Amino acid sequence: DLNKLLQQIPECNSIMTTGDKATDTLMLSMPEATEKPKIGQSSKAYFAERELTLYRMPSSSRAYPLALEKKAEAYSQLFKEIGLL
Repeated sequence: DLNKLLQQIPECNSIMTTGDKATDTLMLSMPEATEKPKIGQSSKAYFAERELTLYRMPSSSRAYPLALEKKAEAYSQLFKEIGLL
């Protein structure tokens, strides 16, 4: 129950997913008009009485065909945007 979880984390305003299944599952909880983010991008949603930024990141799996350096760059950018770096 994402709504209940976010009530317990009042300062959370970003959610990150990797992979199509995780992103599709998250989108089931979002308002109907919410744009599904593309890999390496973000979108905005209003949910649980707050604005959220939804991030969809490249899979960390070796099976995902993107150079490790490019994956690391994408995650570094995300961490900078949300204030973790």
